[in-house]
Amino acid sequence: MAILFIPGTVVALASRMRGFSLLAVSPAITVTLVSVAAVLAPMIGLRWSPVPVLLLTFLFAVLAFALTAFLIKGKRHRGLVVDWRTSGLQWFAVLVAAFLVGRRVVAVVGTPEAFSQTFDNVFHLNAIRHVEDTGSASSLTISTFTGGSFYPAAWHDLVSLLTNLTGADITVAVNVVNLVVAALVWPLGCMFLAHKVAGARAAVTVAAGILAAGFGAFPLLLLDFGVLYPNFLGNALIPVALALGIRLLGLGVETPKSRAVDGLLLLASLPGIALAHPSSVMAFLALMVPPLLFAWAKTVARLFRAGTLSWPRLLGMLAVLFAGVAGLVVTWQNVRPLEEAAFWPPVETTGRAIGEVLTSSAVGRPVSWVVSILAVAGIVSLIVRRSQLWFIGTYLMAAGLFVVVASFPVGPQRMFITGVWYNDPPRLASLLPIVILPLATMGAVACWDGLVLPAVQNLVRGVRSTSSQGKAAAAFALPVVGAVAVSVLAFGTQQANVRDAVNTAAPGYQLTKDSPLISTDELALIKRLDSKVPEGSVIADNPWNGSALAYAFSGRPVLLPHMHGTVPEGGKKIIDELNDASVDPSVCPEVQRLNVDFVLDFGHREVHGGDHGYDGLDNLALDGVARLVDEQGEARLYEITACK
Repeated sequence: MAILFIPGTVVALASRMRGFSLLAVSPAITVTLVSVAAVLAPMIGLRWSPVPVLLLTFLFAVLAFALTAFLIKGKRHRGLVVDWRTSGLQWFAVLVAAFLVGRRVVAVVGTPEAFSQTFDNVFHLNAIRHVEDTGSASSLTISTFTGGSFYPAAWHDLVSLLTNLTGADITVAVNVVNLVVAALVWPLGCMFLAHKVAGARAAVTVAAGILAAGFGAFPLLLLDFGVLYPNFLGNALIPVALALGIRLLGLGVETPKSRAVDGLLLLASLPGIALAHPSSVMAFLALMVPPLLFAWAKTVARLFRAGTLSWPRLLGMLAVLFAGVAGLVVTWQNVRPLEEAAFWPPVETTGRAIGEVLTSSAVGRPVSWVVSILAVAGIVSLIVRRSQLWFIGTYLMAAGLFVVVASFPVGPQRMFITGVWYNDPPRLASLLPIVILPLATMGAVACWDGLVLPAVQNLVRGVRSTSSQGKAAAAFALPVVGAVAVSVLAFGTQQANVRDAVNTAAPGYQLTKDSPLISTDELALIKRLDSKVPEGSVIADNPWNGSALAYAFSGRPVLLPHMHGTVPEGGKKIIDELNDASVDPSVCPEVQRLNVDFVLDFGHREVHGGDHGYDGLDNLALDGVARLVDEQGEARLYEITACK
């Protein structure tokens, strides 16, 4: 919590922010500070540690103080302060949200040391070990251990910073960071966004906090599928950026205190989101298109009504619109993965995809009745009040993207629209809660204002005139009814949709004798490697069977630290022909050059059930190439003897 909140809080305080805005915005600023500091540190000769973060925080704070002092010169500083008069209920909402989300994350993970038994986690855990070994956490170099270059490393930066400060195991640090992001950063961002769309009332905050825990699609889905930890962090920060963007445009229910300061805060948040995952920034841009178009049209209409819309001004406005659309199209075409990486196919019919959006049941989850009913009520409320109608456009944007990726046929149109997210339905399903939650919050508040509150007020008026006991009862009526409403909302949102997400994700974190990536026997053997393998010796491995994680768990380097990493020159000779070393004189020179002294043999049971070969690592003792050093069940560690 200190890592995620303190640096951003320092900068936010220097920007004259106070109250709830400060609390909600600070993690997004922190992620920028941490990820940018990680990029800059090796450039100035600093190892990765809290020091670069502290230095950059100080510089940002000084800059923020100077800029905001200039921007609010001659204005009252209190204009930037958010009044949080109902602080007790607001803090209550934060605690309830943290509890509801946190208990689900704990139910998924199970134990502090647990780790996801999935393909992507091999890279994530080994990347954190690579940061510890090299002292560099830069997004420009973090993937060099696999032969790659740029990789968005904000999430890895946070985890490695935690291991650096506490000495915690990598897996523990991973789970703690994810828990804090899911249980605090995400709900706070949702509440902040709901304030901009529905007002900073206690009822809005409480409803938004409870509803933040009511979606199986986020945060739990990205802690299960993939696992997509970088995307998980980036998406958790989108609500804050969206709220700042809305306030910058003057479209929120509150009058913006200083659009210039809001713009600076948004600029301070976006680099962190981009370095968490570029697709999260692209999602932010997509969700901002409807409010931007609405603000543009509103400005044109205002100028027209005022009689000041001259032809030169209209042409200027059209030029701005054209430049914005052109810039978005260019960005959309370039900030995306290679086409061969965006290979995910559609998974359902268009009708079913639309139904899943309407019922908050994307990617085959059970219907979330309470959330979907409240979201429909929120849309009706907006239409009836003719207020914040632009947010329906934002909702339709996210819904449309999901429908396209989930149901449109493979082709150029689908590639252009959703290739940014690898044409991957779960990634876009995880964005839906960002737009559904504010609508459901407005629906909940409309039900409270239109149904519950009048009934309580009528009851209070009726009993106050009867007796002194009636007056006393009337004083407790609203708090009691409010508590019942909170309980009903919390209970109603924690049903099948969320439970199914937990039940689906939890098996992926369980360590058993048949775990898909690493079994209990294999992990036990890996944890003894530091006593069996000397420092500096490289271990030959088949990364598909989980043995690549020997690097993350033991610190001993492996020949192939990831499934899709670049095979070092001569490495293919080892993985294909090592068992011929006693009869093939061309093998040992490669073994010696790459300093490969040991082999981890976890067999041919791979994480996705395939078989990628690596036949040269089979039968090493039988072929007289290596001797058995250690074993646990069917997992074996061999020392190569034929090349001594």
